[in-house]
Amino acid sequence: MNTPLSRYVSRLMPVLAAACSAALTGCASVQTASPEAAAANDKAREECIFSVTVRDWSALDSERLIIYGISRKQPYLVKLGFPSTELPFAFAIGVKDGDNNGRICGFGNDAILIPRGIPDRINIHSVQRISVEEAAGLIEAAKPKKKPKADKGAAAAK
Repeated sequence: MNTPLSRYVSRLMPVLAAACSAALTGCASVQTASPEAAAANDKAREECIFSVTVRDWSALDSERLIIYGISRKQPYLVKLGFPSTELPFAFAIGVKDGDNNGRICGFGNDAILIPRGIPDRINIHSVQRISVEEAAGLIEAAKPKKKPKADKGAAAAK
């Protein structure tokens, strides 16, 4: 049968075969992470905090924040799926339990809500429980560095 559709399909088949072959070749050459790194990433994605226990938070940068449980002795490092320019300047945030299981995790369509400016809903990539000392170190490292003040007397003498 020599219909216009059959001629079109016969011309398209070699192009589709070449595209599939190139895609499969590209997938075969992709390097995978070590099993230890993959296990650490899975562990970080699996940790959760109950949404009703979130009491405080500290933004580290536009992609990471620390949220605290009932007391400040339960910090969790939260990494977002993409950066938010509003996060470092937000006065308040909300947490959205996407799968309605009562927990905020790195899976389940859970998100951080930022009501400043145009409201943002940013999916959470991972939640990792950290120690109080680690949280303090991350917060200290995230603070902007102060420039040393110039001595006015030395500047006037020049």
